[in-house]
Amino acid sequence: MKTSSILLLILLVIAGIAGCEKFTSGYDTNPLLPTTATVQNNFLGAQLGYDAFAEGFPAYLSAIWADQAHGAQRQFGAYESYNVNAQDFGNDWRLAYTTVLGNLRIVEANPRTNNNLRGACEILEGLHMGTVAALWGDVPYSQAAQPEKTLTPKYDPQLSVYDGVLAVLDKGISDLLSQQAALTMDAFSYKGSASQWLKLGHSAKARYLMHKARSMGYSAAVLNSVVTEAQAGILATSGSDDLLMPHGQAYNGNMNLWYSFLVNDRSGYMDAAGNFALKLMKSRRFDGKSDESGRAAYYFSPDGSDLNYTTTGAYGIAQSYPFFRASETQLLIAEANARLNPGTVDAGAIAALNNARHYANTVFKNASQDFAAADFATPAALMQAVFNEEYVALMHQVEAWNFLRRIDYAISYSDSLGAAHAITPKQGTVFPQRFVYSVDEVNANPNTPAQSANSQFVKTPANR
Repeated sequence: MKTSSILLLILLVIAGIAGCEKFTSGYDTNPLLPTTATVQNNFLGAQLGYDAFAEGFPAYLSAIWADQAHGAQRQFGAYESYNVNAQDFGNDWRLAYTTVLGNLRIVEANPRTNNNLRGACEILEGLHMGTVAALWGDVPYSQAAQPEKTLTPKYDPQLSVYDGVLAVLDKGISDLLSQQAALTMDAFSYKGSASQWLKLGHSAKARYLMHKARSMGYSAAVLNSVVTEAQAGILATSGSDDLLMPHGQAYNGNMNLWYSFLVNDRSGYMDAAGNFALKLMKSRRFDGKSDESGRAAYYFSPDGSDLNYTTTGAYGIAQSYPFFRASETQLLIAEANARLNPGTVDAGAIAALNNARHYANTVFKNASQDFAAADFATPAALMQAVFNEEYVALMHQVEAWNFLRRIDYAISYSDSLGAAHAITPKQGTVFPQRFVYSVDEVNANPNTPAQSANSQFVKTPANR
């Protein structure tokens, strides 16, 4: 992807960056000049940087490694075989720290920032840095994006970063509750709605509590906290509270990043050939209650060999991209309830699972029916149904791969004859587990942890 010249005016906050971000037309205030800088522009810069990160390369690679897409040509053919190197991640590391966290920290530190904007920044910081920790493991956070103090921040343990993420989400919720006026500027679908930002804060807490839960043995305390936060979060099965990035049709402007990549920038590099997700979706009709035809048509071409970048497809030129859907929140409730009651086919888990299916019926035009307790012979069968729904509900988001790693890729389906088919590594016998640190970071920061040529196969602490 190419660098937008206007982007350099809004997103160069701490240091120079050549990125793949777009959507910045019209925001040309130079944030480096105190006389013209505004906290609103820094916030927009962070939002646009977050979109470039969460919708861009990390999402493409996550989709390939989650077996929801296929790396076909050039370096993407190497990614299909799990081959990456430190040069692959430099741009996204800069996006994560300079463009997103750097802009957010500027807004948060400004004494003139109103609490509603500060709260939204803190919620976005938590949402973003939770993803950064999930992808890389141990990362800079407590000393990061503070160039006046250090240019070589220490690396915090992954689980400590999650603690910091949960703390900043709590602070964001508190600050936003203290001043619930609409934001003046907001690039996301919320259009400044304080109530929707608050729901996002609670859903993000539920997500990252679940990220930590495995390391805590899925204790009742953490699972109950997941449910409590999720119940205050993004739940509307209409999709009305989903966090989305709106798009337009301008190349190097505001078009859908996947469309730009698939059609304009790297045509043929990535497609959908043979992906496991579509096989699972097609198999679900054999349970007698599931119809995934709508969602399958939204994401994939009619023959299943490519991603759908037609006007009405997931990757149409002006199609919005999802950062957080209500179905994810519902499925966090379902999984938590199923784990809290492992000896029973839990009614609360079934209810939340059905809510996620209602969402898919409404948003993707599926035609699935509700499950009942009698549909699950064992609690394990219910858990597998929840896992399978989570896997497709997170389609082509970074969180799909985060989820898979947390459950040890425990996704499987039964065919028309009842034979089980589990997801398997595309290459070799082990799945990838993390991104590797960028070569620029390795060269510039002596605190960067040592890594080997096969570090992508080493589990992060949260998933050990």
